[in-house]
Amino acid sequence: MTDLRLELLGPPVVLRDGLPVTFDTRKAVALLALLAVTRREHSREQLADLLWPEADSTKGRASLRRTLSVTAAAMGAGLTISRAAVTLELGAVQVDVPEFEALIARSDAESLERAVQLYRDDFLSGFVLRGCPDFEEWQAGVAEGLRQALARGLQRLVAACIADGDLERATGHARRWLQLDPLHEPAHQAIIRLHGWAGQRSAAMRQYRSLVRVLDRDLAVRPLPETTRLYDDVRAGRLAPPPAPSAVRATEPPAAAAPGAAAEAVEAVEVSGASGIWPLVGREAELAALRAAWRATGTAGRVVAIAGQAGIGKTRLITEFRTEATQPPRPAVVLAARCYDGETALPFVLAADLLRTALAVRPDLPEVLPAQTAAMAGRLVPALAAAHPDSVAPALDSPVAVTRLYAAIADTLLAATQGGAAAGPGGAAAGPGGVPAGSAGVLVVEDVQWADSSSLGLLAYLVRRLAEWPLLLVLSWQAEQAGRLRVLRTALGEAEDQSLGEMIEPGLLGPAAIGALLDLDGMPRVEVDQLMAETRGLPMLVREYIEALRSAGDEPGGQSPQTADWWPPASVRDLLRARLQAVSEPTRQMLTGAAVLGSDNDADLLRAVSGRGEDEIVEAIDEALARSLLTEIPPPVAGDAPSYGFPYEALRRTAYESATLARRRLLHGRAADILTRRYERDPATTRAATVADHLQLAGRDAEAAQWWWRAAQSARELYAHAEAHAHLVRALALGYPQLPGRIALGEVLVVLGRYREALAEFETAAALAGAGAGDGADAGDGADDDSASAGELAVQAGIEHKLADVHHRLGDWDLAEAHLAVVTELVAGAEPGRLARAEADRAVVAYRRGDAGHAAAFGRAALSSARGAADRGATAQALNVLGMLAARVGDTEAAETYLRDSLAEARQLPELGAAVAALNNLARLLAETGRNREALQVAAEALELGSELGDQHRVAALHTNMADLLHADGQGDAAMAHLKEAARRFASVDVGDAPRPEIWTLVEW
Repeated sequence: MTDLRLELLGPPVVLRDGLPVTFDTRKAVALLALLAVTRREHSREQLADLLWPEADSTKGRASLRRTLSVTAAAMGAGLTISRAAVTLELGAVQVDVPEFEALIARSDAESLERAVQLYRDDFLSGFVLRGCPDFEEWQAGVAEGLRQALARGLQRLVAACIADGDLERATGHARRWLQLDPLHEPAHQAIIRLHGWAGQRSAAMRQYRSLVRVLDRDLAVRPLPETTRLYDDVRAGRLAPPPAPSAVRATEPPAAAAPGAAAEAVEAVEVSGASGIWPLVGREAELAALRAAWRATGTAGRVVAIAGQAGIGKTRLITEFRTEATQPPRPAVVLAARCYDGETALPFVLAADLLRTALAVRPDLPEVLPAQTAAMAGRLVPALAAAHPDSVAPALDSPVAVTRLYAAIADTLLAATQGGAAAGPGGAAAGPGGVPAGSAGVLVVEDVQWADSSSLGLLAYLVRRLAEWPLLLVLSWQAEQAGRLRVLRTALGEAEDQSLGEMIEPGLLGPAAIGALLDLDGMPRVEVDQLMAETRGLPMLVREYIEALRSAGDEPGGQSPQTADWWPPASVRDLLRARLQAVSEPTRQMLTGAAVLGSDNDADLLRAVSGRGEDEIVEAIDEALARSLLTEIPPPVAGDAPSYGFPYEALRRTAYESATLARRRLLHGRAADILTRRYERDPATTRAATVADHLQLAGRDAEAAQWWWRAAQSARELYAHAEAHAHLVRALALGYPQLPGRIALGEVLVVLGRYREALAEFETAAALAGAGAGDGADAGDGADDDSASAGELAVQAGIEHKLADVHHRLGDWDLAEAHLAVVTELVAGAEPGRLARAEADRAVVAYRRGDAGHAAAFGRAALSSARGAADRGATAQALNVLGMLAARVGDTEAAETYLRDSLAEARQLPELGAAVAALNNLARLLAETGRNREALQVAAEALELGSELGDQHRVAALHTNMADLLHADGQGDAAMAHLKEAARRFASVDVGDAPRPEIWTLVEW
């Protein structure tokens, strides 16, 4: 019988009768490794997709057939191949990985020794399969899991050798344990202790100093106190002798927790209750208002906004209401999410969190959602589209697509709260968790002041549609940070006018409420007047003072509450710092890493950034949770690992500032490197702006500049112009190339209506481009220099055109014409498309100046150039201009033809600016020819698309035109609303110091 063996721990080796087997393709080895480790059958389709991801189905399966043929020739009976699937016969093939896993799980030293010997190196060490990202990710995951198993096994083997009295063998295994992770302090401790027992004090000293160097270099921390004490004991000769042989076994259970820790945990439960929730006092009226809103929620929804200063108790109030809302007799499905400081520039981050929560509440959502809805929502949470792999969402490259995305998100959230996928008793549809279909749901979003602009648009969208949905929307924000919530607050005001909305503003706690709190069991004895004087009744300060007093009383030698010193009343950070100092050193280091990372993070990320070992991180998280320094966030998908975050920002900031600047920079660098790898593996799970921020804080400015640029491009694709501006400013400040950066910054400023700044950026860019052209001209007359010069001239033409556009918007026709004339000169004979656009704009400028002859000539020349260049965008622009000119001279029939042709061309473009222009001008023409109803429909579409594009000045003009149409139609109130919005937007346009009344006259373009 043929002897087959696969050795995958280390560089892969395939043996047949003891002799190595080679293949002409690396994918044969990858195939065998996958089958051997997964130990199950794989379909041909799965294997083809995994190993040939870029090939189509036919080519992939053909490549798989060839690979299987080669592999089967070597493996013989060890490989079973059917028409549909492939499997490895484990009974006929010996594989080192399952053998290692079985041995390393045992407790006896002999089995552990054999397991360690089997582990030659990491899984498939040195084996790379390029172009197969899914296989690479699987390989990395298996390798990491086996490496951690080896580390745990070596730890047990060291203990077993010590128990047997074999210190020399224990030292060898401890060194290998340390090689797996040079930062793992328990392994250093074991080696130091073993050197001490062997009387090798100098070796112990070298080991300790090696630990000091590596911790300082990689983590900027000192060794743990227990490591230092161990070193001191070895140096002083007071190390306790090793245990007698066989007195300690590797199978002993872990030591019990210290009595003090257990007592602290018990007391925490007594005070906070089984759920760990702080008691709610002094909020009877606010809670009653929430209950009333919930009772009133039926076929029509309600919205309740809770606004107040930081620490006023908004979260605790909402938590109490959420608990009640899930109880009989009217249990509800509650979807909750929170926004975080630092994430306002990350588009759709809140929307994605809500969708993940919906999926966690109702795992069958992918099956019950309509295919198109699932595909759209799947853009933010891919798992929602898992049941519809053939449905592809349209690219998020237009305002219409963004609106559809809002609708898909709303439908998904509603489906999660309503149920209806399965029939319950009596034929009634059953919702999530047994909630009857048709029941009202609850959607909670906290700290809305930190929401990204795209998600704020989603919330406003939801508020304006509550009349159609059985949903209670509960929002909270800090009153002092509400300035950026204008759109949402406007929508809330509309809901209040319809009796569908309410604002709650909790106040400070009074003496009676604080007295009731202090009367609870487990609370320190503190005078109410004294606590009121120190906290002013702010709930967060009240809680932090009480927690700090309790911690002081719990610490050995600590002061009791009756004798504790009181900190200054405004110094909540001192209180938080005291709580942080009370934890163990590994926990403090983990919390520093969590503070550097920012928002919610999984345990693996905390471990990688903080540099602590796996067991240390688990213990540190447990301690932080027990002391309410971290909160555990359930995973969005059942079976996934939870994440962890600080309960509020002040605590995170205090933990962050407690670390030295050097340590913070180092940890930011580690976070950036880890998140970069995650981003490259799956951009949907990591945001470019997050990576950029960490790189900047790590002092790696050049890398940060590139990532800020990448983040800005992502924001611009989502029409998140304000976020894009912020990212571009940071990219330029950190050294991103000035010319493209200035141009991009100017473009964003134009859309935001900040014309004075846009002009400054474009002028700077023009100066930079001119300097570059001059340098090229001096370089010589070769062909390469001519090519470079042509490229530089094209860049200069683009900048001049952008300057002309800004001056046109400002009503400075002479300057606009001057810049356009330069554009025409620069691109004549070289760029017919650009020439056509410039001629079209010159036609509009001439039209504005009342020069009908030149306007018509430029318009006809623009159309000829555009068609000659086969430039659809330029053609749409030229036709639009000719339509404007024809309407001006009264040729309405020709004007309508031109405008409808322009719209037809524009609808085929990915960017909707040309469509908005054509729709706006067509609506005006229809109104002038007496077709007001049709004009209203066309104007409504123009306003919808224009609003999504976000060009402040042009959106103001669209509102003005809509107001005129509504007024003519007799809809005075609606017309006045649009007129007010137009006035607000016109007023927000920054035109500089000199007044520019011309900006108010922009009604067509």
